[in-house]
Amino acid sequence: MKMWKKKNPLNNELLKYISLVTQLGLTVIGSILIFLVGALYLEKKFQTEGVLILVGVLIGVVAGVFAAYRLLKKSLENE
Repeated sequence: MKMWKKKNPLNNELLKYISLVTQLGLTVIGSILIFLVGALYLEKKFQTEGVLILVGVLIGVVAGVFAAYRLLKKSLENE
C-alpha cells in the first residue's frame, strides 16, 4: 500500500498558475482598496464632492496594474 502518491507535474503547473493568478488579483484589488480608503479619508476631510475618490481609485488601478506587471515579469523570468 502506497502512502504517498507520485506527484503529477501537470498538477504542479496548474497549482503554480492558480497561485500566480490569485497573487495578481490580490495585488490589483489590494492597491485599489488602499488608495480608495486613503481617498475616502481625504474626501471626508476636504469635502471635494467625489473628486478625490475618483483620483484615488484611478491611482490605485494604475499602481495595481504596475505592481501586477512587475510580479508577472519576475515570475516569467524565473521560468
